[in-house]
Parts: sequence; structure tokens; C-alpha cells
Amino acid sequence: MAEEFNYKLEAELNPSTAAVGTSVTLTARISDVTGGEINSVQASIPEYGWWGSLRNAGENTWRASETVPYGAPFGQVNVRVYAVSKEGKRGPQTTVPITLS
Repeated sequence: MAEEFNYKLEAELNPSTAAVGTSVTLTARISDVTGGEINSVQASIPEYGWWGSLRNAGENTWRASETVPYGAPFGQVNVRVYAVSKEGKRGPQTTVPITLS
């Protein structure tokens, strides 16, 4: 039986509070990978139709920057972050809150 694709994932948004037009950077750090090799790191806010990919920044770190779009909802939104293996297996996700003001 194949080993489950798993890892330790820490993610953060900077800044954690943003307004329309603000650039926000998502940083994910992944370690202790088992059961496969990371092909990509993805982020999403499915309830608002947003999906994105993070770029490999080296040293087990991935990053992406986005500008908060016009019409973004006010309040707290959870960004989901997870990795996908070279075999196409999705690993465990973590959520990172951002407050839109």
C-alpha cells in the first residue's frame, strides 16, 4: 500500500488586514514531506471563486502576491492552502484568515 502524501504546512498572510487595492503576500513553508514529492502549492477562496498557485521561493518556501480586488467582501475570509504531489495527490490543507476592511 502506498504511503499517504503528507507534510507539515505553515502559512501566513502579510498584511493580515487589507483593503481594496492592497497587495497581500501569502507565504507557505512546507517540511517533513512523506509519501511523494511536491509538484505545486495552491491557495483558494472557493466561496468567492478565487484560486491561485504559489511560486517556489526555495528553501521549502512558496509565495504568491495578489491585490485585493474591487468588490471583495468586508470581514474575515479564510484562504485555504495545500500542496499537490507529482502524482496528483492533494495533501492536507490549512486555512489562513484575512480581514478585509
